[in-house]
Amino acid sequence: MKKLIYLIMATGLLFTACNPMDDINAEIDAQENTVVGDAVFALTDADYEALDLSYGSFSSQEDAKAMLPDYLKGLYPVWGKGSSALVGYKLYIGNAFSVKDYKLTQADYTTSGSDLLGFQSDATPGDFLPSILADNITSPSEGDYVAANYYQFEGSASIVTPTVSLEENFDYGTTAGDLTAVSTEWTAHSGAGNGPIGYATTSLTMVDYPSINVGGSLTMSSSGSEDVNHTFSSISSGKVYASTLINLSTVGTGTYFFHFMDDTYGYSARVGAMDNGSGKILFGIGASSSTLTYGSTPFDLDTTYLLVASYNIDNGESNLYILSTVAGTEPKTPEATNTGNPGLVVQKIGVRQGGGCPTATLDGIRVANTWSSIMSNDVLEDEVIGTKVTAESLYTYTSGTWTEPSDIYILSSEDYDAMGTASGQPGKYNNFDGSMSIDTYISTFLGIKYPYAAAGDNLKVFYKYYSSSAKATLTRGNLYTVTDGAWEGHKSTIDTTLQFANDGTTWVPDNTIKYEFVGADYTYITDTFATVDGYADAVANLAKYGNISTYNWTDEQIDAVVGSVLMNNFPGMAEGQKFGVTIFVYDGSAHNITINYILEGGSYIRN
Repeated sequence: MKKLIYLIMATGLLFTACNPMDDINAEIDAQENTVVGDAVFALTDADYEALDLSYGSFSSQEDAKAMLPDYLKGLYPVWGKGSSALVGYKLYIGNAFSVKDYKLTQADYTTSGSDLLGFQSDATPGDFLPSILADNITSPSEGDYVAANYYQFEGSASIVTPTVSLEENFDYGTTAGDLTAVSTEWTAHSGAGNGPIGYATTSLTMVDYPSINVGGSLTMSSSGSEDVNHTFSSISSGKVYASTLINLSTVGTGTYFFHFMDDTYGYSARVGAMDNGSGKILFGIGASSSTLTYGSTPFDLDTTYLLVASYNIDNGESNLYILSTVAGTEPKTPEATNTGNPGLVVQKIGVRQGGGCPTATLDGIRVANTWSSIMSNDVLEDEVIGTKVTAESLYTYTSGTWTEPSDIYILSSEDYDAMGTASGQPGKYNNFDGSMSIDTYISTFLGIKYPYAAAGDNLKVFYKYYSSSAKATLTRGNLYTVTDGAWEGHKSTIDTTLQFANDGTTWVPDNTIKYEFVGADYTYITDTFATVDGYADAVANLAKYGNISTYNWTDEQIDAVVGSVLMNNFPGMAEGQKFGVTIFVYDGSAHNITINYILEGGSYIRN
């Protein structure tokens, strides 16, 4: 009624005071008429968006304590002192451990004595990686992990200067005829004059191939028998490439027609063609024998292709590529491959006619020591020649040094396959990606692999993860622990709660636990304090009426029994823990009251 009386007074004073409502409203607002509420809720995606937390979590408890009071004020604008809110939220606590990927540079390999982009075949990477990581990983923390990615050569490796040994554009005038007649560069080494190799004044072309639009071309026939060659500076080591534009109008039963040779008629990289039985072309290659290995791709007649053959003088391997367009880098998979005798000194390019040979036009023949110089007439930088493999070693930072850990598990290709090899499963590409439930896969896998693991057992598991943003496959890891009979991965973001109280002005973080006594608590009091001096009458009254009568209990006794119940029910609480304890009392009428307590100096005192 008091507020109503003030409103009536306000009406009476309206005509006699300048600003009577100001004073009256202030007094009304000051009255004990506060709205008190208790809320328990968890933040939603919309809440995080409103808080401008794009990741949907808080990065620290301190951030939550700083940001939530104003947010609660907006949610509950009329709630005042005594109100509480228990807020559930997501808290980012970080990964179980840090994993970085480090790719070695040329400077790193130089420390091992290699001037190539990779360790030499006789080097032991583990002798150099710890110091390389120490030099390049800044401010590591104890227990950090690094996956060192590096190359190592298999066998010999060297640096070569891209060099074109032969560029033959068949620029021999405007009159067609026999090739050996119009050119002194080409010499018949077999069947001279018998169905001779011809010279045509028209050319073959392919966009971006360097040897085009000059002179004419070479023609050969399935009915001819003359074989010719062109000499160039000898190549005695490494890998040598030969390329030519080629257009076949007919193809026979198959034999070689294009090859490397030396001065003593030793042949290598013999390229042939045959009919596939359906009017299409199959191309093949033989390293040092006339027995060819054919590819499986059917190619068309009367179509210009770029043919590239290679011969590795050091190991005898020959590869064949048939391209429809110019390729800046050597394809990983050849059309056909064959291995024969190594060591042939390459001195000439040969073109052969004979039984089973195609009728064809060749143009733009090039011989070079690198793929790049086959495809370009530009001045090119030196290249590393050699076969190298990619490798990875895992290191951890312990006591100031990088060492290879022993207490970890790295998933193998067999492990990924065991998780499924279908599309969308880890075994498809032997890695995980963002579409897969990584923890589910690994937890299930560990449960099968370690069926007798005990509660609390843990294992650091490392795996490959394809990052769509980085467009790379990276090494990642997590800690897995056996909990309730199953392996669980460490969660970088957890669900937790934070309690707030309204102090009459704002919302403040508050650790108060609200607890209402139950029957067992009153029984505990009677059992514990019945024989304590000074409590007999109070305890007897409690046992008889089931409440704490303020006529029988002093405040000091109430505090003592409440504190004892809290110690019994909530052991191990931290200093400063608060409780709002509701007890059933009789102070003229039986009802509940709530008393606030705080743990200080090992005892609960009224707060």
